[in-house]
Amino acid sequence: MIRIVGDVNFTDGFFDTGFGIGSEIEKGQDPFKHIDRRAEDVWFGNFECVISRVSNKDGIYNKQFILSPDKMSHIKHLDYYNVANNHVMQHGKEAFEKTLQYIESTNSEYVGSKDSKSIVFTHQRKKVGIVSFSQREEKYTTDPMYWYDPEYSDIKSEYNRISSSDFKIVYIHWGIEYINRPYVDQKKFAHWLIDLGFDLIVGLHPHVLQGYEVYKGKYIFYSMGNFVFNMPLESTRYSIVLNLNLDSEVAEITYDYVNIGKDNFPQIVDASIVPDKFKFEYLNTRLNLEQENELYFKEVFNHIKKNRKANHLTLLKSLHKFKMGDVMSVFFDFIKRRL
Repeated sequence: MIRIVGDVNFTDGFFDTGFGIGSEIEKGQDPFKHIDRRAEDVWFGNFECVISRVSNKDGIYNKQFILSPDKMSHIKHLDYYNVANNHVMQHGKEAFEKTLQYIESTNSEYVGSKDSKSIVFTHQRKKVGIVSFSQREEKYTTDPMYWYDPEYSDIKSEYNRISSSDFKIVYIHWGIEYINRPYVDQKKFAHWLIDLGFDLIVGLHPHVLQGYEVYKGKYIFYSMGNFVFNMPLESTRYSIVLNLNLDSEVAEITYDYVNIGKDNFPQIVDASIVPDKFKFEYLNTRLNLEQENELYFKEVFNHIKKNRKANHLTLLKSLHKFKMGDVMSVFFDFIKRRL
């Protein structure tokens, strides 16, 4: 079975520098320790951080979304990682290249770089093709080394490279953070991708779970949510593992709900403990709401306000955890970012 998850960040973030996930990994913790992974399964996730000893940042900024590879030696990695996202270039080109080298050194493979826009592998006697790209704003470089904002014609060309595969997946970093539904142009684009020939669409970036739809018999999961990530909003702590079984003639798609616990590590949970507002029964109804831009973005701004408030409270509660030299930097960065 192929098991697909959402955003994975092995490092400390903006508001937990010195005591986040990366700091726990440095102490020997494995963020996948609650996940039972069978040897016969293939796991795929979104690598949304940098693993490198070098950075083009100074001060506290060279401690955020980055971890040295020697701190990761005890982790049993996923089999495949997407690297087309808006954090992987956060520490510059050399650090990005070191990250790719690190992934390869763990016997994992990556997809989504300019040199590896797609990948094909065999599982359960079927050829599986995955194309990966990002449509989110890139603010750390003017020359992304991952596949960024491709033209429709380029997507068609890359699709043709994997078109002989038995099952074709497109893995996209897209959408708007923290809102639990896509916007109308996303849905139109998703339908175009299915019309092109893809069998499954897996969306990333919003950090919350969004609904899925079945279009022409093909599944579109608009946002998988977080898998390994420390964020304060309750909505960012529920997601899924998407299960793809290719053992029969018709692919079988199921899912397991995931909760990110107090240790910030994921665990698969029974649907009965997931709040209704984070289940597909509710989220799928959100896909059919009126989609005018004015109403949609009014809702977006409300979610951003909630996230900003949650970050504010978390920062105030955590000030005593920061190293003395980092407190003021974090505080002023918070004001500047308005997050």
